[in-house]
Amino acid sequence: MKKIWNWFLYLFLLAGFPLLIWAGLYSAKDTYIFWKYGIEKNAEIIALDHTSRSGRSGTTYYYELQIDENRLIEGFSYSLPVGKSVPVLTLPENPEKISLGKQDSSLFEIFSYSIGGQFMALLVLGTYLFMAIYGPSTLVTILRDRNKFINQ
Repeated sequence: MKKIWNWFLYLFLLAGFPLLIWAGLYSAKDTYIFWKYGIEKNAEIIALDHTSRSGRSGTTYYYELQIDENRLIEGFSYSLPVGKSVPVLTLPENPEKISLGKQDSSLFEIFSYSIGGQFMALLVLGTYLFMAIYGPSTLVTILRDRNKFINQ
């Protein structure tokens, strides 16, 4: 039974590396696209539609927004003031995809808004920095010593 568990752990680690890399690249790509091509607009917060609570990711607030003549429901990690306007970035080719931010927002600000705050953004960036430094050598060690790892 222990050998099966060790195989499972080994495969989980091998699958985890590419999945974390994919998630990081996807998030970085989205942030960069909003920073580079985002158009600043004012979104009027019409109403709080609903909230969703999760132990891992916290609370997501879904608001009914009006941007220009379009109404949509969008989720944010922040509580926003109903009845007020907030600056958002939209994409020219996909105006329904939005992010909190202004035209002059930095990459870090846009990433912070999308991930749930500056602390979370720093935590994620620190994790990826740690992985960039220690991940390759750890992966090589796991691959090289897989028999020792599995047969423990």
